[in-house]
Amino acid sequence: MSDLTEKEFQNWLAGRIADLGWELTLDDDDLGRAWEEVVRWDELTSALERLNPEIAEQPERAQQVITALRAVLLSSAAEGLIASNREFAAWLCGRRTIQYVGSDQYSQVRLIDFDKPRANTLRVTTEAWHDPAGQPEPPTQDLKSRRYDIVLWVNGIPVVIGETKAPKDDATWLNGALDIHNGYEVKTRMFFVPNVLSFATDSRDFRYGAVRQPPESWLNWAKTSDPIMEPGLPAVTRSTELLLTPEMVLDVLRFYTLYTSRRTREGAVDQKIIPRYPQVEAVDAIVDRCLDPVKRQGLVWHHQGSGKTFAMAYAASRLRHITDMDAPTIVVVLDRLDLIEQTTSEFMSVGITGLQVADTKDELRELLSQDSRGVVITTIFRFKDAGLLNGRSNIVVMVDEAHRTQEGRLGLDMREALPNAKFIGLTGTPVSTSDRNTWAMFGDPDDKNQALNHYSVERSIYDGATLPVTVETRLVDYHLDRDALQAEFDELAAEENLDEDQQKFLTKKASHLSSVVSDQDRINAVCADIVTHYRERMAPLGLKAQIVAYDRATCVAYQEAITTLLVPGEESTIVMTTSKTDPDEWAQWDLSRDEEASVKDRFRDLDDPLKFLIVTAKLLTGFDAPIEGVMYLDKPLRAHTLFQATCRTNRRWTHPRTGQEKMHGLIVDYVGMGPEIAKAVTAKPADGQPTSDGDIDTLLAEFEAALHTVGGRLGERDDTQPDLDQVLAAVAAMPDRAARDLFAAEFLKCQGLFEFLWPSHELRPFEDAYRFAAKVYANIARSNAENHALWHRLGAKTIAIVHRHLDHVTIGSKPFDQVALDGATLEYLRDNQLVLIPDDSSPKRPPSADDVLDRLEERIRRKLGGSRPHRHWRSLSERLEDLRQSKVETAEQSVEFLKKLMELASDLVRVEKAEAEERIDEERVLDPRKGALTEIFQAYSPADSPEVVERVVDEVDELVLPVRGTGWQTSHPGDRKIRMDLRKVLDANRLPPVGELFDRAYAYVKSNY
Repeated sequence: MSDLTEKEFQNWLAGRIADLGWELTLDDDDLGRAWEEVVRWDELTSALERLNPEIAEQPERAQQVITALRAVLLSSAAEGLIASNREFAAWLCGRRTIQYVGSDQYSQVRLIDFDKPRANTLRVTTEAWHDPAGQPEPPTQDLKSRRYDIVLWVNGIPVVIGETKAPKDDATWLNGALDIHNGYEVKTRMFFVPNVLSFATDSRDFRYGAVRQPPESWLNWAKTSDPIMEPGLPAVTRSTELLLTPEMVLDVLRFYTLYTSRRTREGAVDQKIIPRYPQVEAVDAIVDRCLDPVKRQGLVWHHQGSGKTFAMAYAASRLRHITDMDAPTIVVVLDRLDLIEQTTSEFMSVGITGLQVADTKDELRELLSQDSRGVVITTIFRFKDAGLLNGRSNIVVMVDEAHRTQEGRLGLDMREALPNAKFIGLTGTPVSTSDRNTWAMFGDPDDKNQALNHYSVERSIYDGATLPVTVETRLVDYHLDRDALQAEFDELAAEENLDEDQQKFLTKKASHLSSVVSDQDRINAVCADIVTHYRERMAPLGLKAQIVAYDRATCVAYQEAITTLLVPGEESTIVMTTSKTDPDEWAQWDLSRDEEASVKDRFRDLDDPLKFLIVTAKLLTGFDAPIEGVMYLDKPLRAHTLFQATCRTNRRWTHPRTGQEKMHGLIVDYVGMGPEIAKAVTAKPADGQPTSDGDIDTLLAEFEAALHTVGGRLGERDDTQPDLDQVLAAVAAMPDRAARDLFAAEFLKCQGLFEFLWPSHELRPFEDAYRFAAKVYANIARSNAENHALWHRLGAKTIAIVHRHLDHVTIGSKPFDQVALDGATLEYLRDNQLVLIPDDSSPKRPPSADDVLDRLEERIRRKLGGSRPHRHWRSLSERLEDLRQSKVETAEQSVEFLKKLMELASDLVRVEKAEAEERIDEERVLDPRKGALTEIFQAYSPADSPEVVERVVDEVDELVLPVRGTGWQTSHPGDRKIRMDLRKVLDANRLPPVGELFDRAYAYVKSNY
């Protein structure tokens, strides 16, 4: 393909598209369309007569439709391209009616036959011109003619525009996409009013996008069941044959196009959203499962940030159009109230009719029990104790984030309310633990990975749909004077006359992590580090930050500390839930839903001074803010909560003015969460839980027997008496402490079985007896009130003692203590628990960097001044110069800088000694760049790998040198290409292309080339 001209590639691609079902015309002029026209009106008139009986009877009625469509085309000047595109899409999809002259009723207008896509007139043309100068456009607009490389037409309407670039030129698909976005859509906007999608290709990559979608966010089209394809003509061909069939183009138009808006300080900005291939695949899988006469459930497992809410909207639209479903009811179940408004808006934008929101339990019960059809949006909490609501089988329940509340008793209540419905779970973080299992709740064992469709993290990152997430460890160190602390605590114990048990209780309580994180010195140090880190790393890119504090009190302390560090143009705020028992001064953080939405909008706004959001539980899941570049994590999180939280930073974002791309999300970890992150990305069902009905039946029988034994010790219950009197009577049946202790031991066994089996509906017949026994146990259990009173009286004093003796707080940054959650390493992390490698090589009190550099330079200069200096001295001189160039304002605090400095000094001493012993030629001093690469490959290559280190280092150096200094690190395509090429080199030399060897080599190349 490299010898083809752009024209030849364009014609070749048009021919491949024609093979998919389009009639090929290489020259648009051959069809006789006037250049000033957008639509081939003669072809559309024929389609109108074919598809509309009212027009077939009176062909002159077609002109009324054409007049209406012309008005939509012209409206783009006043209404804007997206608004006009939305209206034209409604006409294309048959959602508009017209009252023909002489008729007393409105008739639906059909422009396209969606039921038989190939019954439409389908054309693909090249070199299609449009010259809007003949149209009544405002003369102030600089409108010029444009030529489009490839256009796909349906019944004379241009629905797809493609731009090709010559394979041998430097131009890429991005240049083509920019031509469309910055040129064609602006200068000839009317031609894009009917547009379904546009694409750009350079024979290596294929990308597509919607009108006014920024080119940097255009994505590829593929198939999740295919191997990940590297850039090249086969990948372009595959994308073409998957996306540009008549059926897929019309499906995108009919089922997969929605319009939404985002709020900015200037007002609402409209956006057109078209699907990504995993969303289409998910919808197809959901439809197939809903039509399956036997299977009742399925799990859609897509990576966080890949658009599951849009997938549900698309699925609801598809299901409502399926005749065999017989007007189904689609129930969309959310787990947060703040998602209802957003979800409702997105569903309505797809054109879904009959959309209703059940805000209360009564509304939900009324809608479902009265057999309401259409789409019902509600929350899982509305199903609590609902009972049977509807037994129809054509009810589809789609559950968003199917791993939280849906796996408990509320989930069972929902299934009992709709016993014959289909249940579809959508999640990015399926959970499998001893008491919660998303696979068991929604998955089908016959499905691959127990999922209807799986869009992996690896594929999402490779596609560019989401970004890698890097975790930078900055552990907080401190000194605790244990002797002085113990002495002061002993004084307190003596003053308060505390016995041994009381002292143990206070010391155990005070040793909790909350005692450390609430220390003001630690808070001040962490906040100062956050602000400094943000200003140096994030602020120059326009990105914003989220801070996760330990608890609500720490949130407030962080806000107070950070506020003192901020300068004009920087603000922070708290988003958290408050309670009635909180201090009065916290009332300012008690935000209404509208106030919280306003804070989120401010955070998403590049020009708003709100830079830091401080949270402890809120906004860790479901919060979508692409501008968030970093999360400062100072709270231990676990499993799916941790993984979802880290994914807040994985959205793509491009600075709207500088064009700077966000290359990865960053988690700055102050609490040592590396091992937990490794566990969080584990996606394997846990062992040791009841997986069969036999297991559950056995445990249930054991619980029933234990409960019977417990109940036997409580005497006969008199249900006519008040509940408290019954409890007192049961306690009286156990007159001595021994009997009560025996009852307590038996009840705790019963309690363990109950909690293990919960929320099984098989427990329902026993719940009343169990809860009564629990009340009796609570009445006789040994009281902890004394300890509570003791902590209330002395807790503050105890914590104050700890804080007085906790000092010398420092923040440790270890450059290589990182977990790179990129696509190629996730499998590695899943199979191997992350191990952090401490770096103890740097001296505790490093000398001045200038002093060391000067001394080294003096000694090297002496050697270079000789008659024939050895090549090692020139190499050392080059390394010294590199260090001087890299020395920046904060270099003296850089562990990495000092490490290189000490390595250079060590090598100099070694070479000096070798020269004195006349064996300098035996010493090896490596190239400034290649030397470090050699060390990396020698250290991290498998022990049984072939001796190829020198060759691999040369290949890597040859690979990256051509792009050194081009800024490839800040370009998503450039970064992806280097990653891919580096893996090719490793693989070709039989070295592992993923794992620690790749991570270290890539990190070094990125920093030094």
